[in-house]
Amino acid sequence: MIEFFQHAITGLMIGSLYALVAAGIVLVYKATHVVSLAHGQLVAFGALFFWLFLGGLGLPFWLSLVPAFVLTALLGLLIERLALRPLIGQPLFAAFLMTFAIFIALEGVFVLYLKGETRTLPAFLPEGNLDISGISIPINQLISFCVAVLLFAAVSLLFKYTKLGLGMRATAEDHRLAQSTGIIVKNIFSYIWILSAMVAAVAGIATANVMDIYYMLPYIGISGLIVAICGGLDSLLGALVVGLLLGFVENVGAAYLDPLVGGGVKDVAAYVVLLAVLLIRPYGLFGLVKIERI
Repeated sequence: MIEFFQHAITGLMIGSLYALVAAGIVLVYKATHVVSLAHGQLVAFGALFFWLFLGGLGLPFWLSLVPAFVLTALLGLLIERLALRPLIGQPLFAAFLMTFAIFIALEGVFVLYLKGETRTLPAFLPEGNLDISGISIPINQLISFCVAVLLFAAVSLLFKYTKLGLGMRATAEDHRLAQSTGIIVKNIFSYIWILSAMVAAVAGIATANVMDIYYMLPYIGISGLIVAICGGLDSLLGALVVGLLLGFVENVGAAYLDPLVGGGVKDVAAYVVLLAVLLIRPYGLFGLVKIERI
């Protein structure tokens, strides 16, 4: 039983990273109705920017965070201004394909910079393990988990109780109606991409704290997209719950099923969960079912 809880808690720690990536995708969708494939690259570049200042220049942790957030937010703003803003009024599928093109283009830049090498972040969080009744929890992963939960709470409060959040919710419902009330929709689009990019930077830094920065890092965005779809593309709560659930399923499934099937359970678990959820609730577990009159 202790072994099961060990695998389960480790899975929840990993799932919190998936949830953070999904949160950025949900934020963009809530305001623009665009499903973003580009957030995997924002995660990767957020981690890379942080490494440049912490490991490359040797700056302290807090001084490295600020420029990493600023540069990632600037990258998100450039994506919105240069690539997506010209597509306002065009079919949403065109914007979806544009985010895919952005992913491919930035992947080329990312891989070109790494040159097949890996980058390892210097230790910036407390090391060691917290032992509870025989269960060992890495302290740095526990801190990342707590940061993820607090960040979800902060973003949710921003959406519910701030003027900016009200503008984002109004824009998500109807762009033209929101503009008629005095909301500058284009500015809302910029703000949401900046906010989602900063959330992606947190996800990237937390992920790079667990694994090295290498050419496959941007593909964590695929797991984030699966989590966002399963939880509901308009639900932050769904992103958090399904992210934790997916991490649990992947880790526990790999621990107990890999010896039986020869491995690979973790690689397919996300797609099995996606298929099961879409068969039962196409709008996601926490997504709003929209009824359209004909």
